[in-house]
Amino acid sequence: MLLEVSELSVSYAERAIVRDVNLSLAEGEVLAIVGESGSGKTTVIRAIMGCLPHEGRVSGGRILFEGKNLLENTPDEWSRLCGTKAAMVFQDSGSMLDPIRRIGSQFIEYICEHSPMTKREAARAAEDMLRKMHLPNPENIMKGYPFELSGGMRQRVGVAMAMFFTPRLLLADEPTSALDVTTQAQVVKEMMEICQKDKTAIIIVTHNIGVAAYMSDKLVVMQEGRIVESGETDDIIARPQSAYTKELLDAVPQVGGERYVG
Repeated sequence: MLLEVSELSVSYAERAIVRDVNLSLAEGEVLAIVGESGSGKTTVIRAIMGCLPHEGRVSGGRILFEGKNLLENTPDEWSRLCGTKAAMVFQDSGSMLDPIRRIGSQFIEYICEHSPMTKREAARAAEDMLRKMHLPNPENIMKGYPFELSGGMRQRVGVAMAMFFTPRLLLADEPTSALDVTTQAQVVKEMMEICQKDKTAIIIVTHNIGVAAYMSDKLVVMQEGRIVESGETDDIIARPQSAYTKELLDAVPQVGGERYVG
């Protein structure tokens, strides 16, 4: 198993936000965590990635990645892991870019920091990765600033940077929620194409159970910091057991009397 999270609990100050979360993920699998705002979804993946806010701390459990407990990582070990073996895509990846630096200089610096490539080699490789995300004129994008791109284009840049080193695990925190419906579908499709090719495992956090049903092999439903239902996505969509899961499914819009999930 690539990733095993056992009895994970996370606290902020003295308040428990996440309690007794268990999940597992094999190579190439996609797991979706769904639930309303404040349910603890983002806290779980931030704990896995070791990037909880300062007041957050793991108060119980284990996070095994490739058989190693990440909670025992040193800062150097986290530095080697993040961006190469594991990477994260945020809700608005554009906000993670320095607004007063050209996109190319940031992408090249990121590549050179984690590899022995020269700047010229990194520039060519970055352009190729932007092309894989179906971004037009990657040479121009490299010369541009984040504010010059649309939200969808910025998000594609963020995904391209996260996927550059073909990580074994990609954590995606509401990666399309800031985009319009058409762009959401395109970005999700592009993420899936790259991940399937490289056998990257994904955990995607979303409040949209329709996106979760489309993307994932496994589904975890969270409410108030706990898992209320988990299992194979198709089984949960067809036969939800939890009243809360049924509420989430009932909220999916219907067209012509048919609910489009999956």
